[in-house]
Amino acid sequence: MTLAADKTEIMSCDEGFCFLGEDIGPRYPPVLDLRAEVPENRTVYAGIQGSRAHIERGRVLVEHDGTEVLDVPAGLVARIVCFGAVGVSSGLRNWALSDGVELVFCSQRGRYLGQTVSGPSGRLQRLRRQLAHTADPALSVPFGRVLIDAKIRKQVVLLQRMVRREHAAELSEAIASMRGYAAMLPQASDHAEIMGLEGAAARAYFQAWAAFLPAEFGFAGRTRQPPLDVVNSALSFGYAVLASEAVSALAAAGLEPAAGFLHADHDRRPSLALDLMEEFRPLVVDQVVLELVRRHRLGPQHGRRDDARGGILLTKAGREAVLDGYERCMLTVTRGALPGFAGSLRRHLYRQAQVVAAWVEGIGPLPVGLSWR
Repeated sequence: MTLAADKTEIMSCDEGFCFLGEDIGPRYPPVLDLRAEVPENRTVYAGIQGSRAHIERGRVLVEHDGTEVLDVPAGLVARIVCFGAVGVSSGLRNWALSDGVELVFCSQRGRYLGQTVSGPSGRLQRLRRQLAHTADPALSVPFGRVLIDAKIRKQVVLLQRMVRREHAAELSEAIASMRGYAAMLPQASDHAEIMGLEGAAARAYFQAWAAFLPAEFGFAGRTRQPPLDVVNSALSFGYAVLASEAVSALAAAGLEPAAGFLHADHDRRPSLALDLMEEFRPLVVDQVVLELVRRHRLGPQHGRRDDARGGILLTKAGREAVLDGYERCMLTVTRGALPGFAGSLRRHLYRQAQVVAAWVEGIGPLPVGLSWR
C-alpha cells in the first residue's frame, strides 16, 4: 500500500491528534451544560446553588433539595466545574484525585478560585528550570512579547470581522492604534512596558466594542470586580472557565501554573495560566460573547443586579448560553493554526502548554502564537 506523504504522519496519543474530526488523546476536559445534563463529552458544569455532587456505584450524581438532577457514568467524566455554593462529597473528592479527574471551583460570578490537580510526579527538575526561566529577563521578556503580540493580532482580526459600514471609522481607528502598540513590542525592555502596551491596546479594543454593541447593553468599556453590564459579566465568566482549562493544560504538561513569565506572581492567581490564555481570550471568549449578542442569545435580560456586592451577575440562562457557546467554540476543529497540527481549539490549548514545556526543558524553540485570520 502506498500512502501520500502529505497525508501521512506518526501520531502520539499522549500528545493528541485529530482524526476524522474527532480529538484523540489523553483524558482532557470537553463539554456540558451548566444546569445538570448528561455531557456529550467529559466536562460537568454544576451551577445549581445548594446542590451537592457525590459518587455512588460508579456514577457521578448531583442532587438538589432531595431531587437527583444529574446521573452520569463516572467513566465519562474527566472534569467537574462547580460554581458558587455547590457541595462535593469526600468520596467524590477521593475518587477524583485517584482517577485524575479535576475538580474546579469558581465563585457564583464565575471567578476562578482553584482546583485539584493529581498530575504526574517527578516534576522537580522541570520546576527548577521553569523558575530559572521566570527569573531571567533574557528569557521571560521575549516570551512576554510573543504572548501579547499574539493577543493583539487576534483582537485585530476579531474587530475586522465586526466591521460594518456604519462603524467603519471607529473600528479602523482602533485597529490602527492597536497595530501601533503591537509594533512597539519589540522595543519593550521589561514586563512593565509589555503590560503597558497590552493595556493600551485593550482600552482601544474594548472602546471599539462600545461603538458596535447595541446601546441597550450599556457597554462603555471593560469593567471587572464588579462587571457593570451583561457583556462584561459574560466576559469575566468566560475568562474564569478558560483560566481553569489553562491550569489543567499546564498541569498535564508538567508545568507549575502559578509561576508565570509575564504576569506577576500572586499567591491566589495562576500566573502562568494567565500567560497561556492571553491569545485564547479573543480567539474563544470574546468571539463567543460577540456571537451570542449577534444571534440575540445574550441580552440585557440575562443579567441581574448583585445587591450585596454591586455590579451585574449573569442569570442561569445567561451562564448556560455562555457555556454552550464556549464549549462549541472549544470543540471547533482547525488546521494551520500551528505548523503540522490539527485539532480542536481545546487541543490547541493543550498543545501550546506542551510547546511551553518543551521550551522550558530546552528541547524546543521560543513558542509562537497561533495563526488566525
